[in-house]
Amino acid sequence: MVPRWEWRSIAKALPLDRDWLAIAPGAVVASAETYLLSTLTPHNIKVRSAMLEIKRLHHRAPDGLEQWRPTARSAFPLEAAALRELGEAWGLPPTSIPAAPSLAALLREYVTPHPALHRIDLVKRRQRVSFAGCGGELVELEINGAQWVSVAFEDADAAAVRAAVAAAGCDVRANLSYPAALKQILGLPIAVQAEPEGVR
Repeated sequence: MVPRWEWRSIAKALPLDRDWLAIAPGAVVASAETYLLSTLTPHNIKVRSAMLEIKRLHHRAPDGLEQWRPTARSAFPLEAAALRELGEAWGLPPTSIPAAPSLAALLREYVTPHPALHRIDLVKRRQRVSFAGCGGELVELEINGAQWVSVAFEDADAAAVRAAVAAAGCDVRANLSYPAALKQILGLPIAVQAEPEGVR
């Protein structure tokens, strides 16, 4: 659960030459995922392989680089602690969220009726990569029937991420997380406020 600094591009085309990336050996990892977006917060909430995963935006630097902190990985049915974490990540009172025996029940009973919450389904095909001494991933995405591509650099050291972004000839300020990109695609407002210093 170590916080990581991340820079990501999600667009119709890569912002760098794919051949520059050192692709780790191994098969492409495919997954179907459901993102549970809140217009009240910038946090990353998704369900993959029947597991609820939450990452909170811990810090956003002036140049746009973001530090993310994983805070939950829970199976359905969600226990009380997971429901509390989910409510906080959504920016909603945890006590207002009903018990969720399944993702379908959570969507039906709470997400769909709530004006601040939105679901979006996507398919990812992921490969681990490295570039300029920094780890990352290359992802082909299918979102609402359209094809997108993402490249990300991530490390516990912000300087390593900035160096990789600079070596790729990219702009750190163009950083776009999954929640921000998906809200942009859906035409939703993008919340960017990170957690206050000292929170957790």
